[in-house]
Amino acid sequence: MNGRSYAILAALLAGAAIGQAASQVPLSITSMAAKADAVVHGKVVRMTCQRDDDGRIFTKVHLQILEQVKGRQRGGTLVVVQGGGVLGRRIARSPLQPTYRVGGEVVVFVMVNSRGEAVTLGMNQGKFDVAKQPESGLATVRNPFHGLAKRDDPRAVVKRALGQAKPLTLAELKRHVRRGAK
Repeated sequence: MNGRSYAILAALLAGAAIGQAASQVPLSITSMAAKADAVVHGKVVRMTCQRDDDGRIFTKVHLQILEQVKGRQRGGTLVVVQGGGVLGRRIARSPLQPTYRVGGEVVVFVMVNSRGEAVTLGMNQGKFDVAKQPESGLATVRNPFHGLAKRDDPRAVVKRALGQAKPLTLAELKRHVRRGAK
């Protein structure tokens, strides 16, 4: 692949990222904290995919709670429900749904729906991935609008344009949550 092909590919990826960002109104951490029923720092221990009575696929994400940052803790786990998933050969996904993986450490902002289920606030904006920096051991967080983008993430262009392309530590995120929860 020559340089021109790389430039075209980069432009297409950036366009897709900008299109995704344009379809969402960026929420500040403090406004998400104010709206959330709970904010939990946890580890994904299990995921189950099921079909409801109408045939829709949904996923239950089971989190082991490491810290309840906002809200009342009801046990040591939190189950987050979201539409879509992979069930047999059927795949149902939305690009705006957060992506969870077993073993992943996350901070999640949730609201309780009318069925009493925890759902991620603001789609993918309400879930932050936690990563330990190898050189310092410092825990940082990121989502599509806050924190540094992964090196291969096309949304890095959007974050730079929004002035949000800087590291966000786990401790800073928790401070913002506590401030917004007041």
